[in-house]
Amino acid sequence: MTHQCLTYLASSAALVSTLAFPTPVADDSHEDWSAYKSITNLSQQALNNVRSTINTINGVDPPPVTSSSRSQYPNSWGSNPYQDSWTPGPPYPTLPPDRPTTPQYYDPYYGGDHKGSEGGGVNAVALGLGLGIPLGIIACALAVFIFFWCRKRRKQNRHPFPMPFTKKVNDYETQLDSPAYSIHDPWLLDKNNLEINYSKKLGSGAFCNVFKGKINGEAPVSTIHPGQRTQQLRDCPVAVKMLPSFADDAARSDFMQEINFMKSLAYHPHLVSMLGFVADRKSPYLLVEFCEHGDLLHMIRNRRQEIIDGPNGNIDGLKIKDLLMYSWQISNGLEYLNNIGCIHRDIAARNVLVDSSNTCKIGDFGLCRLTDSLLYTARGGRLPLKWMAPESLSSYEYSFKSDVWSYGVLLWELFSLGEVPYAEVQTTELLQTHRSGKRLLKPEYCPEEIYDVMRSCWQELPDDRPAFQQTCAILAQMLENATENYGYLIPKHFNNQTRDPAEQCDNV
Repeated sequence: MTHQCLTYLASSAALVSTLAFPTPVADDSHEDWSAYKSITNLSQQALNNVRSTINTINGVDPPPVTSSSRSQYPNSWGSNPYQDSWTPGPPYPTLPPDRPTTPQYYDPYYGGDHKGSEGGGVNAVALGLGLGIPLGIIACALAVFIFFWCRKRRKQNRHPFPMPFTKKVNDYETQLDSPAYSIHDPWLLDKNNLEINYSKKLGSGAFCNVFKGKINGEAPVSTIHPGQRTQQLRDCPVAVKMLPSFADDAARSDFMQEINFMKSLAYHPHLVSMLGFVADRKSPYLLVEFCEHGDLLHMIRNRRQEIIDGPNGNIDGLKIKDLLMYSWQISNGLEYLNNIGCIHRDIAARNVLVDSSNTCKIGDFGLCRLTDSLLYTARGGRLPLKWMAPESLSSYEYSFKSDVWSYGVLLWELFSLGEVPYAEVQTTELLQTHRSGKRLLKPEYCPEEIYDVMRSCWQELPDDRPAFQQTCAILAQMLENATENYGYLIPKHFNNQTRDPAEQCDNV
C-alpha cells in the first residue's frame, strides 16, 4: 500500500507540473524556457527521491542520481516510453515524452492499463493527497501572513496616547474621547493658577467631592462669555469639584458628561456657571462659581425661625417675600434650560445654591440631558423618587413637564421651611399615592396663591401642567405686587411636633 501511494504521489506531482507549466519554445534566452527547465529539474529530483524510497522498501540498491533531460528518453515507438532500463519490476513514472505514445501506456491515475482496474479508489485518494497537501500548506501560510499583516496595521493605527477609560459598547462611549482633554480648549486652566484648600470641604457625596479654591488671574469664562458679570471673575474664589479616588469608569464618564454639558451653557445669573476646568486624565477638576450661603435647603432650615419671626424679629432677616423671590429666580433659570432643550431631572432645593448677593443658582447638572424630542427615556442610576412625576416613576419617561412637577415639590420644600416631602409615604407607594389624587398639603406659611401654583404643577396629565414660561410670569407678577410683610397677614405659630403626620397629604 505504501508502495502504491508513493508511486501515485510521484505521478501526480509530474502531472501537475506538466499541466501547470506547458512546454514553451526551446530557447535558452527565453524567460519562460528557463523557468520551465528549473521546474522540470525539480520535478525530476522529486521523482528520484521517491524512487529511492521505494527501492529502500523493496531492498533494491538505487542507481546513482543523474540529471536527465528530454533527449535521454527513448523515442522508439515499439517500447514503452515510460519504462526505465536501469531496474526490473514495474514501471516508474517519469516526465512525458516529446511525442505522443501508443495506446498501450501506463496510466498514472490508475496504476497501469486503466481498463478494468480494481485499485481506482485507492489511486484517487493518493491523487487527492498529492494535490490537497501542497494546496493546504499554501492556504495555511497565506492565512498566517494575513493575520500578522492585519495585526501590524492595527498596531500602527493605535492612538499613541490611549484614553484613561476603556469600555466597549456602552452608554459612555461618546464621553471617552472627550474634547475636555484638548490642550487648545479655551476652558482649560493651568493647574499652577489654581489653589485648592483641602481643609475647606464644601460638600461630598458618592460621586464627587467639593473643596473651596481660588483662581489666580482671569477665569476662562470671562474670555469665552465676556460681559459685566464675568469680568468680575478675576482672582476670585471658586468651588472645585473632583472625583473621589475610588471612582469607577462609569462615574468618570458621568463627570465628563457634566463638564461637557456645562460648556454648552451660556453664562446665566440663575445657573451655577462653569468658570473653567483643570485637565487630568484620572481626575479632572471642574471649577464652578462659589456660592457663599451653600445650598438652599440647608439655608432655609438653618434660618427657619428667622423666617417665622418675620417683621417682628430681625428687620434684615429672611422673610417669606424672599422665598417668593427665590421661587421666581429658580423658575427663570429653568425657563432658560427649557428653551435650550435641557431636561434637568433632578430639581430639588438641595441642588440650588445661594451666593453672597442672595441670588439662587441652579446646580448639579449630572442628570441633565439635552434632547431634541419632547420625551427622554432612561433607566437605572440614582433617582430622586420623591421629586419624580408619576410618568417618570411608572415608565422612566422624562420631559419638560416632568421637570415642572419636580419644581412644584421644590416650592413645597421652600415654603414648608425645609420639610421632607412625603415623609410618611414609602417609596414603593409613591406611584399609587399620586394616582389616587393625593397631594402634599399646603404648608403653614405658604400663601394661597403660591399653593395654587404648586397644585397646577402636580396635575396628573403632563399636558395639563404649566410651562416654565407661565410659572415665571405668574411669580413675577406676584413679586411685583408683594409688600415687605407679604405672607404675614395672618401669622400662626408653626409647631411641627404637634402636627399630625397623616395630614401631609390630602385629596385635591
